[in-house]
Amino acid sequence: MLKPVVTAVILMLLLSACISKSDHNPLQQSSTEIPDTTQKFDIRHRDQQQIEKVIYSFAENFDNVHLEKCLELMDENIRGEVDGVMLHGKQNFASRITRLAESVKNAHYQQRHLISNMQFEGLTNDTVKVSMYSAMLSTDLTTGMIQLMQVGYYKGKLVKKGDKWLIAVLNSLPDSRLVENFFKEPLDSINKR
Repeated sequence: MLKPVVTAVILMLLLSACISKSDHNPLQQSSTEIPDTTQKFDIRHRDQQQIEKVIYSFAENFDNVHLEKCLELMDENIRGEVDGVMLHGKQNFASRITRLAESVKNAHYQQRHLISNMQFEGLTNDTVKVSMYSAMLSTDLTTGMIQLMQVGYYKGKLVKKGDKWLIAVLNSLPDSRLVENFFKEPLDSINKR
C-alpha cells in the first residue's frame, strides 16, 4: 500500500517540475542577457544637439578670446576647476577671465580646442552630465609652428533654464595630472650608462 502512494508522489513531483511557470523568464539567469543601459532620463536628440552647440561655442569663443560670449553660456552658479583655476560662480569666473583676456591681448599665438567622444548622461529632465576628450593646440603666428599643449578630458554638467542649456559644472582633467615625473633621474645620469 505504501508503494502506490510513493509512486504517485514521485509522478506529481516530476509533473510539477516539467510544467513551466508563466512568470518564469529564462533570460534573468542567462549569461547572455543584455544589461539594461538606459539612463534614468533619456536625452532627446534635439537637447543633445543644443548641448553640443553650447560646448562647441564655449570652446570656440574661448579660443578666439570672445570671453563675454563664454559668460552667456554659463549658469550663474557655475563651479568647477579649469587648469587649476577654481570656478565659484559666473562673476568669479568673469573677473578671472578678464585678467586672462588682458594677458593674451597681444599674444603671437592662436589656441584651438579639439573636442571629441562627447558622452551624455541624463540626470533629470533639466540636468545632463557630459564628458569629452579634449586636445589643445597652439599655433605660433610668427613661425607657423604648431604645438600640442594639452590632452585630457572635460567633464561637467549642463542645466536647462527656460529654453537654453547652460554650463553649470566645468572641470578640465589634463592627462598630465597622471604623470608623477617625466624623468625620474637627471639626463646626465642616463647618458653615462
